[in-house]
Amino acid sequence: MKQINGVRPFRIEVAQKEINELRQRVKMTRWPDKETVVDRSQGVQLAQLRPLVEYWGTRCDWRKVEAKLNALPQFITKIDGLDIR
Repeated sequence: MKQINGVRPFRIEVAQKEINELRQRVKMTRWPDKETVVDRSQGVQLAQLRPLVEYWGTRCDWRKVEAKLNALPQFITKIDGLDIR
């Protein structure tokens, strides 16, 4: 039986420790030398993925992103014991 609690507002607040840990994990990524196929049949091509990962892992200003997201209404509810945003 589904348990649904009321919808309530919340703010996105990621601890700096979590951001630092993510950046460290991104920095330590072991990239393959090349794809085994020349198309996207096995996922995103490295040439597209690596710059995106590098941006999110080193240059992205998470606090600025967080502020933009928190400028919009954010809501959360609990369904079957899980918080759903």
